Amino acid sequence: MRTIFSLVALVTCLVLIPINVSYNLKFVDASARDPLSMLTIRDVGGNYLWAHVGMVYVVTAIVIVTVWFHWSAMIRLRIQFFRSPEYHQSFYARTLTVRRVPKKLQSDQGIKTIFDSVQVPYPTTAVHVGRRVGNVPHLIETHNNTVRQFEQVLVRYLKGGKIGKKRPTIRLGGFLGMGGQVRDAIDYYTCVL
Repeated sequence: MRTIFSLVALVTCLVLIPINVSYNLKFVDASARDPLSMLTIRDVGGNYLWAHVGMVYVVTAIVIVTVWFHWSAMIRLRIQFFRSPEYHQSFYARTLTVRRVPKKLQSDQGIKTIFDSVQVPYPTTAVHVGRRVGNVPHLIETHNNTVRQFEQVLVRYLKGGKIGKKRPTIRLGGFLGMGGQVRDAIDYYTCVL
């Protein structure tokens, strides 16, 4: 947000204030203007307004480019994190979150009873009720969003119970659907997960 507002303020002030001031000095009577109104669009008219219209497009481009740049940088950082050895060796990468546990089973032994009753394919080595879980809720949300995106790709690829002719692709990076790197969507999401 700081970058967007700084760039917008800089560009619009450098372009529009001189145009507004020059218009006011040329076409507005000295008794009808004051220093503050000279800086604004209030009294500007005619072809001078095209500068303001043009600046709307410039501001829109600044917002789009800045958001795209920061969004793609954030996604690159998340992908690097999930592929890092730190993530795979961390405790929370091997943690299962169980929610909505009945009150009478909200203890270490109660949760172990739940796992034993549903016959999990892998043995539970340790069961702990966690109160301070650090970054786990954020990681769970990121994982769930990635799984949802992967499911959407699979639904399109396996539509109607038939495998599609072409494997689905996604574009990483790029701008407005141009540039970037085209990757196989199924391979990409299975690597991220």
